[in-house]
Amino acid sequence: MEEGSDRRYTLRADMFRALAHPVRIQMLEKLRDRTWCVCELASELGVEKSVASKHLSLLRNVGLVEDTRRGTLVEYRLVAPCILDMSACAETAVRANLRRRLETPPAEAQLAIR
Repeated sequence: MEEGSDRRYTLRADMFRALAHPVRIQMLEKLRDRTWCVCELASELGVEKSVASKHLSLLRNVGLVEDTRRGTLVEYRLVAPCILDMSACAETAVRANLRRRLETPPAEAQLAIR
C-alpha cells in the first residue's frame, strides 16, 4: 500500500475512534444546530465541564469541530455535518440488521420446525 493511502486510512480510523463514545456523538448532534460554549454543552449533556472539554478537544483534533475563543469563553461549531448523515445511515443499517436477526429463528429452531 502506498504511504499516502496508509495516512488516509489512519486519518479515517482516527475519526471513527473519535465517534466511539456516546457523549461525543451527542455533542456533534447538538453542534449541528448552533455553536455552543463548553460550559453550556456540559450542562446540557449532564457532564462535568472538564469532561466536555476533553471530548471536544478530541473531536477538534480529528477535524470534526472547530473552536473560537472569546476571552475565557470557548465556543465550538461543527465543521463536518456530513458525519451525522453517515452516522444516521449506519444506525439505520444496524437496526435493520438487528430486526432481521430477531425475526429469523435460530438454526436449531428451524430444524425443529421441519
